[in-house]
Amino acid sequence: MSGLRAALRALRPAFLPAAAGCVLALGILSGCSGKPPVLSRVYARVIYVKDADAGINRETLGVFLVASDADGMENLSAFYVINDDAELFWKVDSSSWVTSTAEGETWIGSNGISMPGAMGLPSGPYRVVLEDVGGETVEDTFTVPARTHSASDASYPTARVANGTIRITGAGSAAEVWAYGKDGRFASSLPVTGASPVIDVGTIAALSPALAGGFSFRVFSWDEKAGYGVLSETYKAGTLPGR
Repeated sequence: MSGLRAALRALRPAFLPAAAGCVLALGILSGCSGKPPVLSRVYARVIYVKDADAGINRETLGVFLVASDADGMENLSAFYVINDDAELFWKVDSSSWVTSTAEGETWIGSNGISMPGAMGLPSGPYRVVLEDVGGETVEDTFTVPARTHSASDASYPTARVANGTIRITGAGSAAEVWAYGKDGRFASSLPVTGASPVIDVGTIAALSPALAGGFSFRVFSWDEKAGYGVLSETYKAGTLPGR
């Protein structure tokens, strides 16, 4: 699991409004032939995102694959996430996914799979079909669990920035600060523990040169029992004195 956590940490920049279009599956992408790529593991998680700018809370699905190809990773073209029961699929091509290597495994994936607007993702079985540039495919499955709360009524962590510190509340026992540079790009993360942790702004700014001139951040918390994670709205930490 340590390798998976490391890979997910590196994959966090992939939050997008929508990773791909949501269209009718029409029963395609069910077969493969020849020498397909290798799909060793699939990991999926539902994340509720608080979008204060848009005034909505939305639900996204992160899907991550341990994948390889005899002709090299550059031979992988796309992967599809398919819900046959709901006749839905999403395509994530190689220009959209992000790649990370942890403990000798190469992960590809995206956190941006979502339904239009604030609609929730259907629970139940999903297929993942990995395709190479020659059209050869391999597939695996995962299940999105039924959730007791929707994105609209879930509880989200909050943060308050004052006097050079960040005070976090409502984050639960497994939380992290995800920090972004002035350009909006993900730069680094910091695990936090405790009921109301207080973090020095300088501690986060020191994680990456991209954060030294001021940064924004979100707080992520995972609830294993509930089967989903929550991501707070975006906060600004400002510029450190003397910068």
